[in-house]
Amino acid sequence: MRKTETEFLKEFEELLQKEMKEACCRAEQAMTYSVLTPGKRLRPLLIWSTCDDLNVPVELVWHPALAVELFHTASLIHDDLPQIDDSPLRRGKPSCHVVFGNDTAILAGDGLMLKAFCVLSDSPAEPKKKEMLFRYFSRSTYRVLVGEALDVEYTGASPNLGEVLRMYAEKTGALFSFCFATGPILAGEFGLAEKFSKLGEAFGIWFQVQDDIKDACGDESKLGKPVGRDVALGKPTVVKILGLEQSKTFADKLLKSVVHQLEGLKLISVRRLLEDLVKR
Repeated sequence: MRKTETEFLKEFEELLQKEMKEACCRAEQAMTYSVLTPGKRLRPLLIWSTCDDLNVPVELVWHPALAVELFHTASLIHDDLPQIDDSPLRRGKPSCHVVFGNDTAILAGDGLMLKAFCVLSDSPAEPKKKEMLFRYFSRSTYRVLVGEALDVEYTGASPNLGEVLRMYAEKTGALFSFCFATGPILAGEFGLAEKFSKLGEAFGIWFQVQDDIKDACGDESKLGKPVGRDVALGKPTVVKILGLEQSKTFADKLLKSVVHQLEGLKLISVRRLLEDLVKR
C-alpha cells in the first residue's frame, strides 16, 4: 500500500532526526539546529512524488530524499552568511550564523554537504541505479555552487535576462533537476532521466521567480525570512529586469508549460504537489 504525503513526511522527519541524533562538536550542533528547523521539505516531496508516479518502492526513496534535504539546508546556511545575503532569519528562526557564529556556520554548511553524500552512499539501490544517482547528484550539487558564484558576481551589476535565468537554472534549478531525475533512475527508466532533469530545472526557474516576487511583495511572517533583501543588496532578479507584473506573467506561462509536460508524462502525484504549492 502506497504512503500518503502525510505518512511520508512523518517517516521522513523521523529518519532525518535519526541521522542528526548525535552531536560531538559545536559544528554538528549547528548542523542539527539547521536541518531540524521545520521547513516545507519540498525537494524530498518531489522525489517521493516522482517515484510514486513511477511505482518505485519507497525503501529506495529515503536516501536520495534525505541527501537532497541535507545539501539544500547546507546551501541555505552558506547563503545566509553576512558575506553573501546577510540574512538574520531562516524558516522563521535565527539563521545558523546568528546562533553559532560565522565560523561554525561555515563548517556546518560544509558538514551537511559532505553528510549528504555519505547518506546517498548507503542507498540500497542496485549498482547501475546507484551509479546514476551519484552522477546526477554530483552534477547538480556542483551546479548549485556555480549558480551561487554567479549570484555573487552579478550582485551590484547589470546582467541581462538570459544571464539571470541561467543563474537561476544553476542556483535553484539544479537540485530540482536531481529531484525529478531520481524517479526514472530508480524505476530503471534511464532514458527518461535527462528529460525529467530538464523539467525539474524549468520548475526551479519558476520557483526562483516566485521567490523574487515574494521578496518584492510578500509577508515576512509567512515566509519566515526577511523581505526586500534583493533590492537592499543589489541582487539581480527577474523582477528587477521585467518589473513585478511582467514577472508574474512570465512565471504563470512557465508554470503552465511545466504542468503541461507533467500531464503528458502522466506524473499525477507531482502535478498535484505543484498545484498545492501554488495555493499556499
